[in-house]
Amino acid sequence: MIGHEKYSINEVSKDELTQIPGIDESTALAILDFRERRGWIHNLEELGDIEQIDDREMHELREWLTVASERSGSLDYEGQKEEPDIV
Repeated sequence: MIGHEKYSINEVSKDELTQIPGIDESTALAILDFRERRGWIHNLEELGDIEQIDDREMHELREWLTVASERSGSLDYEGQKEEPDIV
């Protein structure tokens, strides 16, 4: 979907999440709880670990969310989660 703002998954509020088609308050709270427990989300696919999110909802979330963040200064980052180097 073109023409709408994308929200950072690491900064989005419950009210913003419920503006996404198909995301109700219960799912929004599950996403926020997941983020609080897990910490920084590096890849939207991590949301697939939330039991309430099905394929249809994941499709909508990909259209409306990004891992980019104003706070981190990474507004253009949409990449994959980086694995740490093992030395």
